[in-house]
Amino acid sequence: MSVLERAASGLGRGGARACAAASVVGAAALVSGVAAGGTRAALAALAASWLFFAGVAAGSVALSAAVRLASGGWARSILPVAEAGAAFFLPAWAWLVVVAAGLPALLPPGAPAALGASRLLVSAAVVFWAGRRFVSLAHREQADSTRVRSAALGYVLVYVLGLSVWAFDLVLRPSAGPMFTVVPAYYFLGAFVSGLAWVALVAAWRDVSGPDLRHDLGKLLFAFIVVWTYLLWALYLPTWYGNVPEEVAVLLRRWSGGYRPVTVTVLVAVFAWPFWLLFSERLKRRRSTLAAGAGAILLGLWGERFLLVFPSLRLNAGAATLLVCAGISLGVAATFLLAIGGRLPPAPGRTRA
Repeated sequence: MSVLERAASGLGRGGARACAAASVVGAAALVSGVAAGGTRAALAALAASWLFFAGVAAGSVALSAAVRLASGGWARSILPVAEAGAAFFLPAWAWLVVVAAGLPALLPPGAPAALGASRLLVSAAVVFWAGRRFVSLAHREQADSTRVRSAALGYVLVYVLGLSVWAFDLVLRPSAGPMFTVVPAYYFLGAFVSGLAWVALVAAWRDVSGPDLRHDLGKLLFAFIVVWTYLLWALYLPTWYGNVPEEVAVLLRRWSGGYRPVTVTVLVAVFAWPFWLLFSERLKRRRSTLAAGAGAILLGLWGERFLLVFPSLRLNAGAATLLVCAGISLGVAATFLLAIGGRLPPAPGRTRA
């Protein structure tokens, strides 16, 4: 069975074909951006999109690993949705090869790139291998629960270390400013939140969760957006009261020009809107409310990944550059959906072929 046929079982034929076309558009946008001299912007868009979608995939598998470690029987029905993220690991590594090859264009002049590229590829390979191994063990008939939990623990540890490396090489090193040590934790927690939000969105959209499970998912989302906001505050507050020019400049770049409305949108989408929406027990039990909150969090974190990468590079983005970046982001998103589409539960009223 081809990738398109497998994706059609979860996305529908029209959705699968649209994703295939969008993947081609993304690859063409990347090539055209580089050919037109916009290498840094094109690679920055690819890096930001990769950080988001690889984070969603790794974070959703981490959610499954955490549930299995805690023997969380309440979440049994959503584990297949969470573990579907492992299907994106191989395409994600292929995209990362392109990012690693272009890493010199993202780093400050004179910064060594070979070690960072190798570190990115090796760390991603280890994370993806550990994730696929865990999912494979979990899906075996009469799986040994001890081995599954050991693999889950190994994956969680590798997840934390590996995603910290990604944040270091794709967020901190391209920045000319100081190294904020909270950023790796901020990134891997955000990836976990995005994985949780993705699972909640699919569970609500495809109606694979009852009111009680939606309530539990809503509580988890509510709790983790508070933790995400706390880490963001932990980055902002010491920088503000320290008032060291080099440190303050990093934050001010994200609070000026065209980045300011994006920053405000991210804060509203990831924290303010879902905090209000998911506060009530009654609202958390609704499919539409949970989907609206989870969808806002995903869109907000997608934009936040661009805020992590773009302002540090100080790019002058014109209309053509923005169009290229949008095409690249669309291509990575389509690759993600194509990869995991065959593992998603069918939409209500549809059955798998």
